[in-house]
Amino acid sequence: MIHADEIFKAMCERYQAAVSANDSIAYRKLFAPDAIRIPPGSEPEYGPDEISKSEQKDYDVARWTVHLTPLDALQIDDQWIYGIAQGSVNTVTHADGTTKSFKTTKTWLLHREDSGEWLIKRQIWNLK
Repeated sequence: MIHADEIFKAMCERYQAAVSANDSIAYRKLFAPDAIRIPPGSEPEYGPDEISKSEQKDYDVARWTVHLTPLDALQIDDQWIYGIAQGSVNTVTHADGTTKSFKTTKTWLLHREDSGEWLIKRQIWNLK
C-alpha cells in the first residue's frame, strides 16, 4: 500500500534540495521522460531536457533557494498521486546581489514509473 502523503513529502524534499543547490541536473531527474512543466506566464516545456535547460537559465541569473510545504496529496491509484505544495522562494541576483522573495503554489501529478521511482509527469505553478 502506498502512502500518498509520504511520497509527496519526499518529492517536495528532493525538489527543494535540487533547486536550493541550483543543480539543474538533479532537477532534471525529478521529471518523467514525457513530463510537461508550465511556468506562470510561459509556454509549456516538454521533457526533462527542455525543463532542465529552462531551469538552468534561472540559475545563471540568480542563486535560488526554496522551501516547500506539502498542503495536500491525493492518491488516485497505485501509480498516480496529485499533490499541492506551497513554496517560499528567495533569489539573489549574481550581477548585483539584488534579493527577491515570493510565494508559489506548486501543483504536481506524480507517476510511479516502471522502475518503481516516483517522478513528476505534470507541473503547474503560480505566484501568490
